[in-house]
Amino acid sequence: MIFAVAASVLIVIGLTTWIMRHQHSGTQMAAVIDLRDRAVTRGTEPPPSEPPLKIAHGVSHLDIYLPLGSSEGPYDIRIEAAKSQILHSGAGIAQIMDGVTVLRIDMNLASAVPGLYVLEIRKAGSEWSSYPMRIQ
Repeated sequence: MIFAVAASVLIVIGLTTWIMRHQHSGTQMAAVIDLRDRAVTRGTEPPPSEPPLKIAHGVSHLDIYLPLGSSEGPYDIRIEAAKSQILHSGAGIAQIMDGVTVLRIDMNLASAVPGLYVLEIRKAGSEWSSYPMRIQ
């Protein structure tokens, strides 16, 4: 009798844990990157004096507030590790919302090792602008 109760409790705990993990894995983690006060640097090397942007390891959606004066339209984005290894690349359409040009990007950074990277953004057909970024 005691073994049956213990087995039932273990089954309930196991099922509850599985359901919670399954539901949690389906949620998206979002982050906002605000570039409105950042210096626009052309090329693939970020300025050494800029502190890195910070995002969490499990982020799957970014809302990027582009630098002041940025226009609406198509943009390319990529996140590079050392030695020009591209961790993520994608594209999106920036829109002006409440006076801020916002670029929304879905991505998968689950394979990213925490550390320093470079976030690069460009309006389609233009030069890349680079920003140091730390994935935590």
